[in-house]
Amino acid sequence: MGTRYKPSMAKLESLEDVNLALRDIGLAEKELEAIDNEANKQIAEIKTTTAKQGEKLRSRIQDLSSKIAAFAEYNKADLFKDNKSVELSFGKFGWRKTTKISVKKTTLELLKKMSLFQCIRTKEEPDKNAMAELTDEALLQVDAVRKVTDDFFCEADTEEVNKDLLKSAS
Repeated sequence: MGTRYKPSMAKLESLEDVNLALRDIGLAEKELEAIDNEANKQIAEIKTTTAKQGEKLRSRIQDLSSKIAAFAEYNKADLFKDNKSVELSFGKFGWRKTTKISVKKTTLELLKKMSLFQCIRTKEEPDKNAMAELTDEALLQVDAVRKVTDDFFCEADTEEVNKDLLKSAS
């Protein structure tokens, strides 16, 4: 199943013209897929290259951060008796109180069992599939309306386009 398209206003004179237009859509989709695949391949290569280029810098940052942390730990009594951080001309270092919650796969079910629903995040949004079952009157009561349209579509049969390409190639 190909992607659906609305036709342009170009004039087609016969079913054969329409069939050839569908073939052209199939060919264009095939070319777009190749373009997208090539772009994705190049993007992956660029990400790999830049990750390698940045390795030394990331390693240097990690190394310097570790040295600063060791210095801070060794001099903690002197440097941090009044403040939790030290500010210098090129930046600051110190300690921040952080809290992290670690959860397991069983946590969500246990929260539900214990009725701790305030600890469960839920994304609320209208369920349009469920709303389709409501009557028009019920939809009006919730500021919604059913819209039924007869939308035109056309869909290239990419398998047939590929077979046609193979025939043309031989």
